[in-house]
Amino acid sequence: MYIPQIKTFLTVCEKGSFTKAAGSLYISPSAVLQQINALEEDLGVKLVIRRNTGISLTPAGTHLRETAADWVKRGDSIREELAMIANQENTICIGTSLLEKCRLLYDLWMLYSEQDPRINMKLVPIGPDHAVPLETDLIESTYSGVNWMRAWNFQEICRVPFGFAVSGKHPLAGQEQVTPAQLAGETVLVFDHVPDKNVAAMFLEMEEAGVILKKLDAPTHSILWEAAFHNQIILAPMCWDDILVNMKLVACTWSYSLPYGILYRKDPSRAVQSFLKFVAKTYGEGNAREIVPVLER
Repeated sequence: MYIPQIKTFLTVCEKGSFTKAAGSLYISPSAVLQQINALEEDLGVKLVIRRNTGISLTPAGTHLRETAADWVKRGDSIREELAMIANQENTICIGTSLLEKCRLLYDLWMLYSEQDPRINMKLVPIGPDHAVPLETDLIESTYSGVNWMRAWNFQEICRVPFGFAVSGKHPLAGQEQVTPAQLAGETVLVFDHVPDKNVAAMFLEMEEAGVILKKLDAPTHSILWEAAFHNQIILAPMCWDDILVNMKLVACTWSYSLPYGILYRKDPSRAVQSFLKFVAKTYGEGNAREIVPVLER
């Protein structure tokens, strides 16, 4: 890395005098002179000849002017690169989508930033078919064990029970809780992409109660947005109450649930590791101020 006096020297060469260079650098002419003297002493050569009309360069000064410009430019570039790397190390990128919303992470980050204000949060959109941007560090989600999730680590925060989403016109919309038997003969949309024994047992219980299962590969925007219009019923984790349009999620009497928490890369940064430790501690030990964010249901 270049020494600051080199940049001052190049400014003197450009402006032609100490006074003009001082004005450009927002320092005093005497400070410019001190830096040039220090540079000449450090290099052991005379660089600048002082004249009443300005300055002229010695052969050594001319050589330094011709060679130092690229040196300074490269040094500035390195400084910018280092600052960018440092910023990236202190930035946590959170992937979001219709299903993977920041229900807890934003509030958790606000709490964490009181402890370490250097950490920044950046939201990045997850594309169709779960095309997760490479820069993504964390994703808040239920953990269903589908293929794309297996490439990530998972830190559980809580568990989310399943319920039934019904339109406001459905007779069950006015109830706070239902049993599978109350849906006997009804067709319920379920997503059969979850390789989980817990979910398989839930499907079996529904079928034994006379519920007709219409199995779909995965939830899509159109299914979630249009279900109310078509008066369809959806089996869904209770945390989906903020994405199902014009529908009510009614809790079920059973105990089936999915883990809910944070997906994170196999090689998390130090900032991510520190944040995850904070999350574990916050939820593991509780919070005296009672401001730990929780899911509504």
